[in-house]
Amino acid sequence: MVKAGAADKKFLLNPFDAELLACLAGVRMAALMGLPRVVLETDASLVKTAIEGDENRLSACGGIITEIRLLLMSEFSSFSIFVCPRLCNKVADTLAAYGCRVLNDDRVIWDDVPLFVEGLVGSDFAAANE
Repeated sequence: MVKAGAADKKFLLNPFDAELLACLAGVRMAALMGLPRVVLETDASLVKTAIEGDENRLSACGGIITEIRLLLMSEFSSFSIFVCPRLCNKVADTLAAYGCRVLNDDRVIWDDVPLFVEGLVGSDFAAANE
């Protein structure tokens, strides 16, 4: 099953904060869908390190990191976190750009890959297999 989303978030601290909020939204959605297992993919190795480690618990993003970690441990029978190269992340970049154009802190959720990024899925897949 595929879901996609985009939103405009005001007052982000930095790109790390944005990536963490995107991961949190994805993990929450997977939990609401009742999925037993989840694979969290990010192009930010710092995000993977932060979720798996304990170094950032007192940082400004510590609450978000803790919430992601607790959701992963409590809602899923298994989970894994992977870093995929930015080269393989055209879909995420396109959705992020779309989210920048969403107004008033709204969010958009699709039950499948939106048509405007559908062609990028194949190129991401091909780039991942090179």
